[in-house]
Order: sequence, then structure tokens, then C-alpha cells
Amino acid sequence: MSVLEKFLSGWRFRTTRPTLTPNSEVNVFVSELDGEDVGVARIGDTRLYVEGVGAEHLEKRVKVRVTEFDESDSTGRGEYLETVGESSYSG
Repeated sequence: MSVLEKFLSGWRFRTTRPTLTPNSEVNVFVSELDGEDVGVARIGDTRLYVEGVGAEHLEKRVKVRVTEFDESDSTGRGEYLETVGESSYSG
């Protein structure tokens, strides 16, 4: 193994389309609404549609349980569990 291979071992590139596992819980920012009780969280190019959120959750960090995920389309659905933080933009 060369010095360069040793140095780079374990390195990997981050993807802009991360996958989500059903039944896992993730913290995301709700960036927009898609309907009355559905928010959209974007994680790179992945879109997660969060059921059970409204205008009061916009730009807030929320905990979501992933209910389904389509890896080929990089979209998923989840259910709102709780608000865990404020926007990073508030001052």
C-alpha cells in the first residue's frame, strides 16, 4: 500500500442524494409547504415530505420518522414527531 493509499484510506465523497431508511428518525429543516399539512425538507437533492406540519413549522428543525423512501427518485415521506430547534437564520 502506497503512502497516498494509506492517507486516503477511509475517505469517501459525500453524495448530494442521501438515502433514508424507513422507521429511522432524522432531524431536518422544513423549508416549504406542499399542501395543508405537508411540509418539504430538502437534504441535498433528496426531498422528504413531512406529514403533520403547518406554517408554524416553516424554517424550524423538526424530528421526523421516515415512513417510506424511493431511492431511485430520491424522495420519501415521513411523519412529524416534534420540533427540536429554531432556524439558523433567526438572530
